[in-house]
This record gives sequence, C-alpha cells and structure tokens, in this order.
Amino acid sequence: MSKRTKSMVGGTTFAAVLLVTVIGIATLISSAAADNHRHSSVTGYFGLDDDGLPIVDRHGIMLVFDGSIAPETVSVNTFEVSLNDGSFAEVIETRVDGAYVFMRLEDELASDATPIVAIAEGEEIEDLAGNSTNKRKLGFVKIKDGIAPRLTVTLSGGSGTGTGDEGPDSLTNGSIDVHLVSDEPLQGAPRIVVVCAGLRWVEMDGSRKIERDIDDFIANRRGPHPRAPGEPTETNYTCGYDAVGDGEDDPFELTQDIANSRPGETWEFTWQNPLGPTTGLRDGRLVVVAYAKDRSGYERFGETVSNWSTATAGFGLDTSFDASLSAEGVRVHPPDGSVVREKRPFVLLEFPEETNVDLASAEFDGANVLDAFEVVDGNKFVYWPLSMNQGEHDVEVDVVDAAGNEISVDFEFATTQRGDFVMPLVAGWNAVSVPADPIDPKIENVFTDPAIEAVISWDPHQPENPWAMSIRDEDAWKPWQFARGITEIQVGSGYWVKSSKFIEQPIALTQGSQPLISYNHGGCGSSWGWFFVGVTEVDGVQTQNHFGKPLRDDGNGVINVGEYLGKYFARVYAWDTIEAKYRKLTTNDSVVIGEGIWYYVHSSGICP
Repeated sequence: MSKRTKSMVGGTTFAAVLLVTVIGIATLISSAAADNHRHSSVTGYFGLDDDGLPIVDRHGIMLVFDGSIAPETVSVNTFEVSLNDGSFAEVIETRVDGAYVFMRLEDELASDATPIVAIAEGEEIEDLAGNSTNKRKLGFVKIKDGIAPRLTVTLSGGSGTGTGDEGPDSLTNGSIDVHLVSDEPLQGAPRIVVVCAGLRWVEMDGSRKIERDIDDFIANRRGPHPRAPGEPTETNYTCGYDAVGDGEDDPFELTQDIANSRPGETWEFTWQNPLGPTTGLRDGRLVVVAYAKDRSGYERFGETVSNWSTATAGFGLDTSFDASLSAEGVRVHPPDGSVVREKRPFVLLEFPEETNVDLASAEFDGANVLDAFEVVDGNKFVYWPLSMNQGEHDVEVDVVDAAGNEISVDFEFATTQRGDFVMPLVAGWNAVSVPADPIDPKIENVFTDPAIEAVISWDPHQPENPWAMSIRDEDAWKPWQFARGITEIQVGSGYWVKSSKFIEQPIALTQGSQPLISYNHGGCGSSWGWFFVGVTEVDGVQTQNHFGKPLRDDGNGVINVGEYLGKYFARVYAWDTIEAKYRKLTTNDSVVIGEGIWYYVHSSGICP
C-alpha cells in the first residue's frame, strides 16, 4: 500500500473513530492530566534536560501520562499524529522519561499547531505495573500549543549610510522605524524596548552578586511565563554611561512601548530617543528587543503559562560628531590663515580614517564647487582649481556624517606672486622632478616635510644596480640596505617620492637657465633602454609656481614630448597620482613641469 493510500485510509478510520468515541474524549482529560507532574501535553518539546525540564524542539510533541510508561512499549509506530489540516505527520523518533512520552516529527510544527494524537491501530503501551492501553482506551489526545510565536524584526528610517555593511536601516541620530511580523496570532500587542548593547545589572543570590547583561535581558523575555516577563521592579540598570566622570556608571531607566497593529500579523513602531538623564540613550550600539505572548496557554508544573517569544535587531546611534570630527579637528590645506607662495594650490579636507562623511555643500570664493571636489580614500576631499587669482580666498564646506549630523568647515588663505617651487604630493607614490637645481641640493634640505618617507631614482648607467633609494629615519635620511643612497636632488632626474599625507613641499630653486640639449635625451650615439627623467626648465622663468603647467621654450611655445625626448624614443609614460596608474603619452602631448617621465629609447645604431 502506498504512503498516500495508507494516509487516506488511516485518516478516514481515524476521523470515524474520533466522531464516535465520546468516551475517548473523557479519557483524554483524565489520562493526560498528569496529576503527579501537573503538566499539559504540549507541542514544542523533545526530551528532558539535566534539571528535568522539557527541551524546546519545534519538531517535538510531549505526551504526559498519570504514571510512568514502559519505554520498550513505545516506538515510532506506536502513535498516529493528525495535524490541523487533516494530514498525518511522520514520527521519526521517540523517547520515554517516566510519565513523559516524547515524539519527534519529520517536519517542523507550525507555531500554532494543535495536533491530535492517538495510539495506532493494533498498538498498545504499558505502564511500569504492566497495565496496558490502546487506541480504544486512550482515545484521542488534542495536544496544546506549546510552541512560541516566531517573531521577525526589521528596521528602517535610519538617516545615514554607515560603514561596511551598515546601511540606512541600522544607523540613526535619534529616530528609527521598527517593523515586527509574527507567524501566528498574538495575545495583545508586542512590547518593544530599545536598550544599549552594554546593558548591565546585578542580581543577588543570597549574599552572592550575579552580574547580568543584554543576553540575560533577552532570555528573561522568552519561554513559558504566567505573566508578563522581565526583571524585578527594583532592578537598577546601567549602560556604561558616566556623564559626570566620577568613575561610577549612571543609572539607566527602561522605556517600554507598545507596537501599533497593522493588517495581518504585523506591527509597527517609530522609536524616538527618550529625553531625560536616565531614559535617554547615547552614542553607540543599541538593541531593539521586541517580545510578545502566544494566545494559547497550558498548565506547566501547577500554573497556567503562555509562551513568550523575542526578536532583536541592532543599530547604531550617532547623535553628533566626535570631538575629533569637530570643525577644528578637520585637517585642511592650505592651513587656515596661511599665505601660500603658489599661484594654484590644491584645496584639501582630510577626516580621520575611521570616519565616513560626505560633503553636503562646498563653496570657493562664493562659487559652488561641490562637484569639483574629488574623493580620495573615502575620507579625503581634494579640489584643484584650474586658475586662482592672487590674494585672499575663502572655503566654506558643509559636511554630513553617516547618521545625518552636520558641521560646517570654513577656512581662508592667501596666495602671493613669487615664491619657491611648490611640489604637491598626494598620499602614496608620486613620480616627480624639479625644473632647476635646488639652491641646497642635499636631500634633507629638499624634502623637509616629515610626511615624505622615501625617495627613489633610476640611473641605467649604473652597471650593478640602477636603483638608488633613501628612506627617512626620523629627521635623517639613510640609504636603503639593498640599494645605493640618494644624497642630492638634481635637475633632469625623475624621482619616486612616497608621502604619507597630502602635502605641499616648497623647494627653493636656482634661477639659472638650462641649455636646450639638457632635455634631449635621445639621439645619435646615445644609450638605449629605459630612462626615468625629469622635466627641465629652459630659461629659468618656470621655476616658481609652475608645477603642473606645460613646459615652454624661450619663445613661450609649448614643448611637446617629441621635441623634448628626441626622435628615438619608443614608449613614454607619466604617472597619474590621483588615479594611481600610468598614463601613456604621445608625441604631441605637452611636457608638464614637475613630472617624472619613463621612456624607452631605441638603439641608435649607426650614426649618420
């Protein structure tokens, strides 16, 4: 007989017996009353723990008899289990512990399941005295609902984007929406408490103190309870707050709210951070704890209980910028109130690395330049104007953090007509050069900013190792152990310079002109291979605030790559510091002052 046919035949017989066996209903009441255990037969348990308490299991059914049952008389075939929809459940495991008979079903029971159990046709069970009972004697036992509702909490209404996987549903500066769903009807509306993740209190067990935390708080609100669960009314909570700085945690008072019902088994609640020194929550991780009561009740060890269920969701509360994120704590460039001896400095705002912020607005000299700012590494914002008048300049920026808190950053600086050659360096590696010899070429007097950590050059004419490298050791420069050291910075050479920050390095240069041949690195009889060269200024007039500008000849004409390198080069690359990648140059591209250029020269062969 197929399983389906057996189920249909068994169901018909089971239903017929159910209708005619009135005496069986009476038997249910008496035999399952368990006077000595005083516990209803319920769903949701399988086995007893070390303390003799039923173990929660949504696959389980617990039958309670008025006397101990002989374990050898119970197997997976002993009972029939009819579900609320009329189908039969398959028993896959049984366990007997005194008057408790447990059945584990193949499929999980619904939260509101109240199955009917009977002894299968032809089966009998016995107590320890040898008294037996069968289907006719036992009748039909309607099992009470002992499974807690399954609650699900989701959050929405946060005001920021957070960091990592923290999205708008889990970060706020004072308000968040709580959405709660249950898989079965509840008795009354769910209760909602928002607490700090660091919740603590102390309980006394005689003279012994027991410290409790958020996990205990959640555990206290689930399982079978005769009344609303929770801690004693005199419980003193703390959250680790210490507003006065006396080393003692401030008291914290719970605020409990009731969710609002929506169609279906759905509830909603908008949480607002309570006001008051003991009820208000402060910056940090918070936990929504929602708990609700099953409509069904049953007897448990002499008292009527209902199952309570909990659901939680965490979110972050961020009500203000940290002290390190105040307007005074933001690093800006040029510094506020400074005088910059450069015609076109870049504008920089840098926030701490752990910060996630956005620019809400940005004005430079009263003009909106928000779209012109570039984001670097997520917490640095750079604006490099195409042109800038000499004189005073104002920068006004509004910054918003991930939770929607906003501050304004305002600073000003001035630019002057004449000054040192200023080399802007981004955080990381920069391929740069100087257009003329430094007045003091020693490396320690050229790269003076402590953010500059290393300098590398390349000389293919060195037979053993073309690389030279020096690294900063506090205030001194030392050769790298595997390469020659660099002692002086010279015109014509390219340099890799590593900086830990966005900086501007001023360098005082000589004003003498350079011969035209100084920038023609190819030609008849020249060496072949890779070269790393600098951009050399021709007549001494582009050695001040000209970083990033095209190189010009003495007639003010722009010098292109072909003119600068000669006709023998094959490939030319410049380093894009913002994109951190090479940019291939063509013959007609202009040569830019301050760049370090990699190029490959063909073997010149026979000279004409």
